[in-house]
Amino acid sequence: MADILSSSRRIRLADGERLIEAGQDNHYLFLLVDGLMEARLTGDASHSGMPIAPGEAIGEMSVLDGQRTSAHVYSVGESDVLAVHEDDFWRHLAPIPGVMRNLTRLVTHRLRLNSERMIRTFEEQLRIEHFKKELATAHDIQMGLLPHHDPLFPRHRQVDVHAYLLPAKEVGGDLYDAFAIDDEHILVAVGDVSGKGMPAAMFMMRTLTLLRAHGNGKEPCDRLMPTLNRLLCDGNEANMFVTLYIAVLSVHTGRLVLFNGGHPAPLLSRQGGPFEAVTGAKGALLGMIPEVAYRCHEITLSAGDRIVLYSDGVTEAENPAQEMFSQARTQATLDDSPRDDSMQGLVISLTQGVTDFAAGAEQSDDITILGLRYLGQNAPATG
Repeated sequence: MADILSSSRRIRLADGERLIEAGQDNHYLFLLVDGLMEARLTGDASHSGMPIAPGEAIGEMSVLDGQRTSAHVYSVGESDVLAVHEDDFWRHLAPIPGVMRNLTRLVTHRLRLNSERMIRTFEEQLRIEHFKKELATAHDIQMGLLPHHDPLFPRHRQVDVHAYLLPAKEVGGDLYDAFAIDDEHILVAVGDVSGKGMPAAMFMMRTLTLLRAHGNGKEPCDRLMPTLNRLLCDGNEANMFVTLYIAVLSVHTGRLVLFNGGHPAPLLSRQGGPFEAVTGAKGALLGMIPEVAYRCHEITLSAGDRIVLYSDGVTEAENPAQEMFSQARTQATLDDSPRDDSMQGLVISLTQGVTDFAAGAEQSDDITILGLRYLGQNAPATG
C-alpha cells in the first residue's frame, strides 16, 4: 500500500473544477479522499448529477474495460482526490482479496442508480410530452373559439372589421370577439385575462362563453358589463380576473356604446385624422368584486372613422434593450398606415410594427388587435 501511495498523485480541486471529461481516454482510478463530487451526463451545471461521497472510486469503468469515460465529473466545493495509475491498480490493488469484489459492487450499484435515473428521466419526458400535447389541444380549442371568418360581419356592409391574436405562449389569456346582436347592432370586444397558460385559457373561454350568452341582445346594454362581472366572480377561487373592452355599434346610425372593464382605451381616428385615445368609458376589471358600477360612453361614428381596440401586449412589447413599444409608438404606427387601407391591412401594419420593434426579443404577453372602420349607412354592398 505504501508503494501505491508513493506513486499516486494527490489532486486538490476547487469548487466547480472538472476532474474528468466525458469521451476522453482515462488511465487513472481516482479515490475521493475528502469533499464531494458529482458525475453528470452533460457539462451543463444546471442539470443535477450523481453524487460521489468520500471513499468512493471515480473513473473505475474506464480502467476496468479500457473504454473512454462516459460522464463529466465535477467538484462540489473543494475536494481532495488520490489518482492511482491503472498499472499500479492492476499490479498492487487488484490482487488484494476483496478489492475487485468491492469495486464490482460499486460498479453494479452505480449502474443500478444510473438505470433508475434513466427510467425517471424517460418517465418525466413522457409526462412533458403528454403535457405539451394537452397544451397544443387546449391551444387549438382556444383559437377555435375565436371568430376567424373573413369578413367578420358578412351581412353588415356598413363596417369593415378585422382582428388578430398572437399568443406569447402556446396557451394565452387574451381574447377578442365579434358577433351580430341583430340586423342593426354588432358587438366587438377585446380582453386580457390575468396570468398565462392553462388557467388563463380556461378563464378566457369562460369569459367568451358568458359574453356570447349575455351579449346577444337579451341583456339590457347597460347591464351587460355588471352581469358579466358578477358571473365571473362566482366560483372564482383562483382569483383570476379579466380586463375587457366592449363596443356595441348601431350600423344604421353610427352610434357606438363603449364599456370599459379596466382595459386600455381604444384609439379613434376621425375622417383619416390622427389616432387619439377614447377615454370616456371607465370601470373596474372583471372577476374580483361582484358589485361594481360600470359607466358607458357614447360616441357617433361618421363614414370613414376608424377605431382600434388592443391589449397591453401591444404597448408593453419590449425590444432587446427592454424598451416598451408604448402607446405613442402605437399611435404613430397607426397614423403612418395608409388612410384608405382596409382594417386587415391596418392590423397587419400594427402587428408588423410591434414585431419589428421587438427584434426577436421574447414577449411576455399576448398581442391582440381589433380594428373597425365605419363605412356608413349607404355603404355599397360587396361581393
